[in-house]
Amino acid sequence: MKTRLFGAEPPVLYVLHYLGVKPWLCFRDYDCNWNVDIFQEFASDVAHEKWWKVHDAMPMLFQQFCLLQSKQKAQLEWDRRQAEIANYTDGHWRIKVKDQRLKKCIDTYCSWKSMLKHWGETNWTDEDPFTPTPPAISRASLSRM
Repeated sequence: MKTRLFGAEPPVLYVLHYLGVKPWLCFRDYDCNWNVDIFQEFASDVAHEKWWKVHDAMPMLFQQFCLLQSKQKAQLEWDRRQAEIANYTDGHWRIKVKDQRLKKCIDTYCSWKSMLKHWGETNWTDEDPFTPTPPAISRASLSRM
C-alpha cells in the first residue's frame, strides 16, 4: 500500500514524513533502513527515490545541507556490513554504493574508513553532534529563486 501511495503519478501524497533514518542521512543508492532490522518496517525504495528527486531539484546552495559527516559515513558502512553478516534477504547490502557525497568532507576528520576500523572505541565518539549552519544568502541570490 505505502509503495503505491509513494510512487503514484500524478501524486496522491503531497507531504511525506519519513520514519527511521531520513533519506539525506542514508547513501543515495538505497534506503539504509533496510540495513537495520528494527528500521526495516520504515524502508521504502520508492519514497527514498522520490526524496532524491526533490533533492536534485533544490538549488545547490541548499543541497549542501545533505552532505554526510564522516561519522555518519562510517555508521552507514558499519550497518551495511552488519546486514551482510546477517544475510538480510532483501539484499540491499549487496548494492555497490556510488554516492558522490562519500568523496566530500564537511568536518575536521575526513577519514571515515579509518574511523570505521576503530568503530565502538570511545576516544572519538563522544564529540558534540554536528549542527549544520545555514550559509549566508544574499538578497540577490533569493531574488533569482
